[in-house]
Amino acid sequence: GCMLNGKLYPFGNIERTDDCYSCGCSERLMECCSLFHMPIAYDNKKCKVVFNKERCDYDVVQKKDPSKMCPVYARV
Repeated sequence: GCMLNGKLYPFGNIERTDDCYSCGCSERLMECCSLFHMPIAYDNKKCKVVFNKERCDYDVVQKKDPSKMCPVYARV
């Protein structure tokens, strides 16, 4: 298998690692791509970015009330 961040994964395709990556594991190498997109266009004065590990994505929430989401205009 392949080792990633201290965890052994089996050879083949890995849909989702504990760190929110999709990987391919072979005897020669392990290649991974993130399952999340970083917000880059939002009101950073009123809002903050918080990683949601359950959904493997970033939430943009209000600083004063984190239970309320903020609009995001672009992600990378």
